[in-house]
Amino acid sequence: MSHPDFDGDGAAGPPPSGGRTFRRSLRLAVSAWLVFHLAAIILAPAAVGPSSDVVHAAWGVCGPYLEALYLNHGYHFFAPEPEESTLVSYKAERPDGTTIRGRMPDPEVRPRLLYHRYFMLTEHMRDAPEELQDLWYRSYAEQIGRRHGARRVSLTRQTHLLPSAQRIREGGRLSDPESYEDHPLGDFRCDD
Repeated sequence: MSHPDFDGDGAAGPPPSGGRTFRRSLRLAVSAWLVFHLAAIILAPAAVGPSSDVVHAAWGVCGPYLEALYLNHGYHFFAPEPEESTLVSYKAERPDGTTIRGRMPDPEVRPRLLYHRYFMLTEHMRDAPEELQDLWYRSYAEQIGRRHGARRVSLTRQTHLLPSAQRIREGGRLSDPESYEDHPLGDFRCDD
């Protein structure tokens, strides 16, 4: 009795055992998942606009998967058109009359991921819906007040403008004071 050609090489061989078939199927499934996972990870930043219709269609397939795993980070590497950044400077007044000045995010914050988290908070503050902005500012002031034991906090939104290539070639620095625009957000009482 001859055996069917399971290997596709024309030679009849013994039928694969159940364990071998299972391992082959598992290997195939894991390989397919890895290809899908890698494609989805690459797709996340590529789907941030402007992007093609093909990428948007692919996002419809991969998006729910990435969102379920919280891997939908569309940082887009801040390109191709990086914008100016948003920072918040503050002055916190304590009951004893001392004041503390600071900025969010503080460049001294470590680890770097925590700095980035603060940076995203200030960036999102800029994009808050207009009807919620006052509440957003107040929540920041109250948090700063709690942290420093302050009764009053003044907030200023700072827009850090991108320098031109020409300016850098001429000796300008990224931290030049002229590259910041201040927008006062108000004074907030924190001892309510």
